[in-house]
Amino acid sequence: MIRHLWLLCLLPLSPLYAQNVLFQETVTTLLPFPPGWQATRWTVTTQTPSSGSGGNSFALQGQEGDRLCSPVLDVTQAALTQLTYWARRTASYPSLHLVVRASIDGGQTFPYVIAPAGQALPQTDGSWVRFSFALPNTLSGRAALQLCFDALGGQSSSARLQLDDITLYGTGTLSRPPFVALPPAVHAGFVAPGDTVSIQLILRNQTDSALTIALPPLPTPWLGQPNTRHLTAGSTDTLQLAVAPSAEGSWFDAWALRTGAFTYIVHLSATAELPNSYLGLLPVRTTALALDTLTLALRLRWDAPLLPMQGLQLQLELPAIPWLNISIRPGASLPNASNWTLQLAQQGRNVTLLMLDNVGAGLAPNDYPELLRLQLVAADVGTQVSGKVILKELRATAATPEATLITLARYPRAQRLTIRPRLAYIRILADTLRLGPTAVGSSRTTALRIVNPGGLRSVRLWARQPLDPTLRLLPDSLDLAPNDTAALMLTFHPTLRDFGWRTTTLRLRHNATEGDSLVVVEALGTGGLGDPTEDGRVDVADLQRSIRYVLGLTRPDGQDRLVLDVAPFPQGDGQLHLEDIVLLAQAIARDTWPDGHPLPVPPPTLPQEPGKNDTPIVLYLLADGPDQLRLQVESTVAFGALQLTLPRAASLRYDSTTIRLPAHASLQLGQPEGRITLVLYRLDGQPFPAGSYALGLLHGTDADTRSPLRWIAVSPEERYLPTQVRTSPPEEMPLELPQQVLFLPPYPQPFFPEHHQAVVFSGRLPAPASLTVGVFDLLGRQLYMESTPELPAGHFTYLWKGQDAYGRRVAAGLYLVRLQLPNVTRTFPVIVSR
Repeated sequence: MIRHLWLLCLLPLSPLYAQNVLFQETVTTLLPFPPGWQATRWTVTTQTPSSGSGGNSFALQGQEGDRLCSPVLDVTQAALTQLTYWARRTASYPSLHLVVRASIDGGQTFPYVIAPAGQALPQTDGSWVRFSFALPNTLSGRAALQLCFDALGGQSSSARLQLDDITLYGTGTLSRPPFVALPPAVHAGFVAPGDTVSIQLILRNQTDSALTIALPPLPTPWLGQPNTRHLTAGSTDTLQLAVAPSAEGSWFDAWALRTGAFTYIVHLSATAELPNSYLGLLPVRTTALALDTLTLALRLRWDAPLLPMQGLQLQLELPAIPWLNISIRPGASLPNASNWTLQLAQQGRNVTLLMLDNVGAGLAPNDYPELLRLQLVAADVGTQVSGKVILKELRATAATPEATLITLARYPRAQRLTIRPRLAYIRILADTLRLGPTAVGSSRTTALRIVNPGGLRSVRLWARQPLDPTLRLLPDSLDLAPNDTAALMLTFHPTLRDFGWRTTTLRLRHNATEGDSLVVVEALGTGGLGDPTEDGRVDVADLQRSIRYVLGLTRPDGQDRLVLDVAPFPQGDGQLHLEDIVLLAQAIARDTWPDGHPLPVPPPTLPQEPGKNDTPIVLYLLADGPDQLRLQVESTVAFGALQLTLPRAASLRYDSTTIRLPAHASLQLGQPEGRITLVLYRLDGQPFPAGSYALGLLHGTDADTRSPLRWIAVSPEERYLPTQVRTSPPEEMPLELPQQVLFLPPYPQPFFPEHHQAVVFSGRLPAPASLTVGVFDLLGRQLYMESTPELPAGHFTYLWKGQDAYGRRVAAGLYLVRLQLPNVTRTFPVIVSR
């Protein structure tokens, strides 16, 4: 049926002979191209003429596509009904590769499809076929109608497409102006008083002879240099107009352009009255040293009842300053930032930004003071330079199937940026050094590269050795000439006793203007004493493996015997026995070896099996009364061992009278300074079945506010299981208010901005109070300050996203966070890592 679809186009032809031919292009001209028609690759040919008017026809050959567009037609006095034309194609030109479109703004946009793909060309090749299509009423009565035959190209260099006898039918009178101005109506939109917006107006000669066009003076507030323009046959000329209102108001004018007896009206409109819906540039940081970041905010405001916005496209013009980097980030006002895709492309001084909602819900009408943040980093400059960032173009679409356009003004349209030069400075190419897993007995070295990119004097640098004995930095000083690069070599050598997750901060002193530089070092040593699983931890997974070795369920290799043979401590006796299990369990519970040497700090995250998102083991911290906390575990799967560490105050007391455990279970209790640790395991090598386990009670001041510092569950195969902590049974019971302010330690520690959303500070208040939060670096400089409204009594939570007062991420390092209530102040150290 589809194969014969072109036959249907012939059925409505008979009534056309009773209508008027308002426009027809028979391609009979001997010129290279008919007057007023526009194309790049289309030609006029005499080959294979049609059965219509005969003679010449339009032709497009090859694999490249092109548009064939008619002259701009004035149909203000006409009612259009039909479009007909003859078409022919070769076998290698697909029948889908032609779409016929229409424009009512002189070819600026083509929103109307007259003949869709698959219906605009014959289904069979080699023969001429006459096509007819009804025209929508929306095309009638327009002053700037243009037809476009959009050809997409053939499949070979010999592929060929031909068109002939393009005819419009209807009633009334249609005219082809000798020249047109594009766009036919200039809508400048909102222009703030005192601002100037430039607009291009194109004049096109649609005849085969030269024209002289008289341009009268422009009405206020429009500016330009009107004079007489001479256009040769088929040529174009560009006028530079501007609108510059000096006060509020709205203007609607008609500008009459003349050639001979013909007059062409260009409609001009502009307003200086701020609309309800607009998007503009706001200053955040507009003055900075070269290589520092300047920041502009994009503010969006628009009112109901407009539709939710799904897409936004901006074009910005940058000042003539060399830029090292330009990026866009979600602003503080953008809700559900993860649902939006941001794409930025730069070509010279022009930047195009696309913003698209992936979910499709869109952005509700509202005021968004900081929808997006535009960040720019300038290259080094010898003298102070400045210039404007200008919002040139703006398009917004609604979250509708039709992608309805949303009209927004541009305000403020521009912001001035200023870059000040540096005299001597330093660039460290990484703020965090990460040395991956390194086995005990081996070493790993990485380079910290330092650059003096074009300063006026050399930079002198001194490096202090890390306090961590497993790390060594060489050399300890160097000189950097302008444009020079050097490297400090950091070597990590973990030992049997010193391994695990190592973090430290390197302080680099130098004479550059920025002050001392801090570099965070993160390293992981594996396979040390008590770590047969070689993951940098000494925990119940290693204890589980030790039990299996002692029972003979698994055969240890030489490395396993080396790290698990700990009794007598530390060299062992060459064999694995019960004493090794007990000593390891004691060490895990106490977090130290018998000689007081601490166990290694574990890595911040536990490895999980791919695809395992469920939580089979839940720890319940249930407040049975004031200052009493019940520890209960619910497991839906069998497990091998558990490890729980809670913060412990001096008054906290552990009560084991309520323990409910199966036979052969061992519960090891350890109370190192400031903590209490429980280790649950079995010496028979068998797993704990799924079920409920009571681990005892905690008594003492604020016992019911304890939160786990560490909560680990391992499977019988020594794999880490997903865990969860809950503070209430299925039917939550109301808790009594505390008698005094309680601050809980912040988490996570350390804080990884790439993996964590924020550092969480929490606690409980005996009465309503306001909270002030301040963040300081180790030099005492305040980076961030915020005061909250009055918090209600009871539990409270505050989130710090690792940003300074300007919304920028802070560098990796150690920071002091001060929480201040009217009568209580508490300061916590927070480590930010990369």
